[in-house]
Amino acid sequence: MRTLTLQDVADLANVQRPVVSMWRNRPRVRGELVPFPEAVSRRDGIERFDPDAVVEYLKRTGRGNNTEVEYDAPAIAVPDNADLEELVVLLAWRVLTGVELAGTNPAERARLAEEYDPDDRCVLTEIRTIRPTGAVLEYVDELVEASFGLPDALARIEQGRLYRERAVRELTGDAVRILGRVVTECAVFLGAEDMTLRADGSTVSMAVAAECGMGVTSKDRAVLRRAVITGAGTGRSHAGEISFVSAVGLDAAAVLDRADVLVLGLEPGRIGVLVGPASALTDTLAGELQQRRADVLRVGNVMAAVRLPRGLWREAHRQNLALWVCLGGAEEQRPYVTDLAAIPDLDIGDFASDIAAALAQTDVRAFRYARRIDRAGVLAGGPFVPRGARAVGLSPAGRDSHVERVHTITLTTTTPLQPVDVLVEASPGRLKLRHRSLGELRDEGKLTLKRGNRIDLAHATSDGTVRVLPADDGLALDPVDAERLYPHSTRTEPGDVIFVQKPQPRAWVDTFGGAMVAAPARILRLGRTADLGPQVLAAVINETATAGSEWPSWTVPEMSADEAARLEVALADIAHYEAEARRRVEAARELKTALIDGVAAGALTLDAQPTTPGVAAADH
Repeated sequence: MRTLTLQDVADLANVQRPVVSMWRNRPRVRGELVPFPEAVSRRDGIERFDPDAVVEYLKRTGRGNNTEVEYDAPAIAVPDNADLEELVVLLAWRVLTGVELAGTNPAERARLAEEYDPDDRCVLTEIRTIRPTGAVLEYVDELVEASFGLPDALARIEQGRLYRERAVRELTGDAVRILGRVVTECAVFLGAEDMTLRADGSTVSMAVAAECGMGVTSKDRAVLRRAVITGAGTGRSHAGEISFVSAVGLDAAAVLDRADVLVLGLEPGRIGVLVGPASALTDTLAGELQQRRADVLRVGNVMAAVRLPRGLWREAHRQNLALWVCLGGAEEQRPYVTDLAAIPDLDIGDFASDIAAALAQTDVRAFRYARRIDRAGVLAGGPFVPRGARAVGLSPAGRDSHVERVHTITLTTTTPLQPVDVLVEASPGRLKLRHRSLGELRDEGKLTLKRGNRIDLAHATSDGTVRVLPADDGLALDPVDAERLYPHSTRTEPGDVIFVQKPQPRAWVDTFGGAMVAAPARILRLGRTADLGPQVLAAVINETATAGSEWPSWTVPEMSADEAARLEVALADIAHYEAEARRRVEAARELKTALIDGVAAGALTLDAQPTTPGVAAADH
């Protein structure tokens, strides 16, 4: 029997899984009652649904983002009790023979397997032993028909229900791209034609081979079957070969076992790439594990070690992975290391160039990310890749520029901050303190709401004059671009209050006007009859509005027009004081950074004498 789970329905409709649950709870569609199909069975606590009923439901309701559900449903509705690897075997047999499976018997399939796989490299033994049902045979044929080629058919199997039931999560696409670029750079270094990747049987190795567009060599029959299906090509071991080993998900002892086999087994001139947990490959180890890693490193074949950022392994996104790049017969005493977890914006091209230079064992070029380390410290018990390790950089500026930078910043930090004082005295007071909501003020015409616009911040320029609020980093657009790209955008007027509701309500006063407002920020514009000014309104929002509340519910106190005017002036002075204080705090931060950079570059010394004679005389 072929059925669909709720996750299968989500995959078929091209939506997230919670959306399907929402459909079940909301049976009315455009005024018509269209209930979600009833489950036809339950297996291991998971409801199963009839594919035809689901397809009819999706077509009738128009729900989902797939207009071809009737074509995709046969590929997603896997027969119950089907085995993933059995499906891969049958798919590989179909690729080799070009014969449809439906209607064939075991003898026919075995005879064709002997004809097209005479050396029994990937399918002959399995075809002789498996006994698939007619539903499974028909499913494979329908899968091929519904897929965009045979590689897509394999991808549908390995991304579907059977693979999910294994509860195995592989690496992310970013991780595969990084590994693929490393392997490609290794292939360029070897310079041999017809390069192949010796895969270890993991799905990671197959993904990397596909990323690089390389054929594979392997002793693992499952790998060879997948290579046949994807058209990656298979071959025998030869000089133009890179060994790839994945130790992701293994404990430290097993990781070091694989590292030992890879490093010791590399012939001179052969390259191997190992990926695994950083806790075993690059971080600090103790006891026997540390000694085992030291023994592996003493061989001298590890050319580069890289600590990768978090989030590259779906099974444990908070754990770091690491990779080794090894070269047989290198006898490298000072390998290159880098901690990419400390790099905010990785340029994968420059990183790959560092790997190539590490393989060449040259210091002729400058490295952007990697630097050499003394292997002796690692063998003695230290981490292989220290946290934050990166390339040794050249000083970006000369001595005079460091001095000028400090002098420029101190022009702000040495300027006295003008104090702010407010004269007050007691008044008779009121028996009742009345508040009015912004919603009331809007209904009375004293307040107008203007919405912001979606603005692509990539259009901002350093010399732009049209400000974009409420950006904190001074973003601005060129006036011509602003008018051309956003001709109907709302511009601010002097005294407008710009605000955001989430995550915490905040408000700013634009005293100049003419700015664009980037959504989700909005504009509150006070009318002539309003009893309060923009500074009062912004201050009330910032100090009293609670997180999660909506702007019409925010309240402002009532006060006389004279008091409101005087309060507006006082709040403007306080806002100016706050802005100047923030400017000095920011300058103090920049001064600390400038001093550290200048002293570290050897361009500054704090052992300096006052240059003003009066100051020097006062010291004595």
